[in-house]
Amino acid sequence: MILSAKDLSDEGLALRVIADISCDVDGPIASTLRATTIDVPFYWYDRMTGSEVQARNEGTILVMSVDNLPCELPRDASEEFSADLLKHVLPQLVGAVDGNMIDRATIARNGELTDRYGYLADYASGKLRPKASTS
Repeated sequence: MILSAKDLSDEGLALRVIADISCDVDGPIASTLRATTIDVPFYWYDRMTGSEVQARNEGTILVMSVDNLPCELPRDASEEFSADLLKHVLPQLVGAVDGNMIDRATIARNGELTDRYGYLADYASGKLRPKASTS
């Protein structure tokens, strides 16, 4: 048990918010009474009664226990990444705006390394092998 009901009822406890990303109901964090959702991610836990209450009051802890939270974080990152691609890369890719971003990122053209990436020639030809890890 990481946080027992006894731990949570301690009068000297300064803890006011718990984010249980494992969402293990009846698990190591006594305040995780149920899974929450992305739409309604929080509930109030009464430290003295060990039950969920509808509103904040003296002795409550705010609990977030979203069951699929690890799935939601990449979604946000993916949306941001996609928005940046559409805003910055796509216009140059289709020639709608001038810029050299695509040329700078091009490693090989027509089977040959571009000047910017010429330093990879020995590696690409097999003359240079990656060093084995010593750790």
